[in-house]
Amino acid sequence: MVERSPGRSVARGVGIVVLVVAGIVVVLAVVLYLMLLEQSTPDDGDGYADGQVREAVAELAADLEPRGAEPLDAENLAQRAQDASPGAAVVVLGWEGDSGAEGGAVVEVAVQARTAAWSGSGLFSDSRTEGYSLSCWRFTVHARQYDGEASRDQIGCPDDLTTAPLPDPTPLPSLGPDAEAFVLGVLDELPDGTGPAAAEAALRGVFQEFVDVRTERDGDRLVAAVGVVRSRDCIVGVRPDGEPAWRFSDFRRIQLEPGEGGCEPGLYLRPITTH
Repeated sequence: MVERSPGRSVARGVGIVVLVVAGIVVVLAVVLYLMLLEQSTPDDGDGYADGQVREAVAELAADLEPRGAEPLDAENLAQRAQDASPGAAVVVLGWEGDSGAEGGAVVEVAVQARTAAWSGSGLFSDSRTEGYSLSCWRFTVHARQYDGEASRDQIGCPDDLTTAPLPDPTPLPSLGPDAEAFVLGVLDELPDGTGPAAAEAALRGVFQEFVDVRTERDGDRLVAAVGVVRSRDCIVGVRPDGEPAWRFSDFRRIQLEPGEGGCEPGLYLRPITTH
């Protein structure tokens, strides 16, 4: 039987420990190097700008054709796209048609985003290169559809965006700056206990035909809602018997959008606390 020297066994054990420690050190060094490499390589700014453009295009599709939207001509829709602020620059390229017609309204736009280069000050701070993204889209808008967004197709972009036309549509019909005074004035002149039909007739006498008037009585309160659907104008007047009329405006504007409740007395009488 061969006996092993205790010193040799200890040396072998120490050698194994040294090898294990060395291996761990090498692995940690590789991991640290990869982390430093990751942090020292800036994120792609173009990719970030691409994401901004994608989000902007999706927002435009929803803005141009909300659920159940009323018909609009393409130039008004083009103006809406021009005025949008979806996180990227929008340039209107052209428009034609009407969202109430069979073929719908077509609006073509260029959407572009620029991102500045930046980097954090810490050792492991993120950084990003300068980025730019541009894509062009054709939106087709149909009124009174309930999918909640316009259809869209990517198209080629023109060489020069500076020659794009500027939409200048005829302003949408609206209530006008004196509408609140008219509504409250008519309600104040009504006798106590006036019913909804008589109140509606009195209000219709001071507004044009395109103005929508709805009235409702709830106990000793007469409530009138006067609005224009296409321009999202809405005045809700409340006239308690024996008291002056006042305007109620503590409702969310999203409730005036197509597919929602619209401008009606329920904005005051049956308020929605969450949406």
